[in-house]
Amino acid sequence: MAAVSHFGGQLLGILLALLVSHLIARRLGVGAEADAFFFGRRIATSLIETLSQIMGVFYIPLVAAHAARSGGGFLRATLRHAAIAAALGLGLSLLIAWGAAPMVRLLAPGFDGGAAVLAGQALTLFGAALPATMACIVFAACLNVMGRFGMPSAIRQLPRAAVAAVLALAGTDIAIRGAGAFAVAWFAVAGLMLLQCLRIARNWAGEAAPPAEAAAPPAPAAPVRPMAAGISAVLLMVAALASTWLETGFAAQVGPGGVTRLELTQRLGTLPGNTLAVALSLVVFTAWSRRAAAGQRPRASGFLRNIFVGLAELPPGPIFVALHSQALVGFLLGHGRFDAAAVDSVAHSLRWMTLAPLSAFVLRMVLVRVLADPGLPVVRLIAIGIGFDTGLKALLFQLLTPGFGVVGIVTAQAISPVATVLLMAALLRGSGLLGGPVHLGREAGLAAAAAAAIAGFILGALPFSGVAPSMRGDLAMLACSGLLGGVLFLITAKVLRVSVALH
Repeated sequence: MAAVSHFGGQLLGILLALLVSHLIARRLGVGAEADAFFFGRRIATSLIETLSQIMGVFYIPLVAAHAARSGGGFLRATLRHAAIAAALGLGLSLLIAWGAAPMVRLLAPGFDGGAAVLAGQALTLFGAALPATMACIVFAACLNVMGRFGMPSAIRQLPRAAVAAVLALAGTDIAIRGAGAFAVAWFAVAGLMLLQCLRIARNWAGEAAPPAEAAAPPAPAAPVRPMAAGISAVLLMVAALASTWLETGFAAQVGPGGVTRLELTQRLGTLPGNTLAVALSLVVFTAWSRRAAAGQRPRASGFLRNIFVGLAELPPGPIFVALHSQALVGFLLGHGRFDAAAVDSVAHSLRWMTLAPLSAFVLRMVLVRVLADPGLPVVRLIAIGIGFDTGLKALLFQLLTPGFGVVGIVTAQAISPVATVLLMAALLRGSGLLGGPVHLGREAGLAAAAAAAIAGFILGALPFSGVAPSMRGDLAMLACSGLLGGVLFLITAKVLRVSVALH
């Protein structure tokens, strides 16, 4: 239920992201201006989103340790870490403002003068949100450890809503005003999350043992290793940023509209699957961190069961997008300055992009399992894994982009996690992390429910197979296909009495 509540907040973000994509396509189209806006947004928000996900690797175990032993000091520790994070965010914000123009020249040398200036201005404004976003990382960790997932997830969608409002209402300087609204909204989010932390944490009295474990002798506290967690978080952040900036640079080399096509392809292709994957891995990592703080090691069977749950739940979303890529792109983006050629190009790359969330989810789960186990050489394993993944992506970008353009970039994003998971499995072979029996309970029916949903997607689209493409026809097909697939999923899960527990 925690994962579902977190995904519920993210679902609001998905809808807002689709609205933003629609408005950008309508008002900016595919061209130099849109490329400049997306360049500034990708570089800055890649840093923001990476920090939000990766720094949780550092703060969630730290906050869990405070929650397990400090009682009333929990709130003071949270506020202290939030102040430190905000100060670091301010430094990063100033660094981005200073280096915006050189970064544009380095990563996108093909931008003309006006587009380069606009990209630098957008990058500076997007980066101004970093002090607030860094503080929000700590506040979110505090709320997650206390069992609150849906509320912080929903609050963090406010910046997307602000950008959508500007795109819909602004008459001129759309890119600059949208970036400014994004930064202001993040400070509002930080204020709201601070109020929630103050309200909830005041009554926190430390962790209580579950009833089944109350009679057992207390386990010795696991050693808290903030240095290892911090170094690992920095390594993951650098690798994620390097990947995003590399793919942005290669997309800029594709030609005019390359960055825009990549951004829209990733936005539509990864939103359903990646959002659910983030929700699952966040809840599992929080639970594992609380166990580690209590001196317990997560079981291999639970780890493999969680991977099964994710791989059973994830495919319907990406498969729906792949089946209806042309209709989705045409309905959401094919308006105003976004012409038919742009629709065809994004739809083609979108089919390939839907492969990436599945492989990325497995790699994410392996990495968070390593991070949650203080008994492993965490820094060494993370450094080898993400170093290999980043290097392989760079090589594949170099090999595939000249011949396949944006499709080559998204194909590389699907291939590299698979190879990295195999490498990590070899490194962890003797650790016991991946071994052990897996006993599936009622969650085994998830695979059948997912298959029923996919069948529903196909059957729901059959009546429209001979209908000429149109806005109303595309909407009717998407609604019928999605509704039938969703209904079959729910019916199958009900009949098989599916229930899921993440371990």
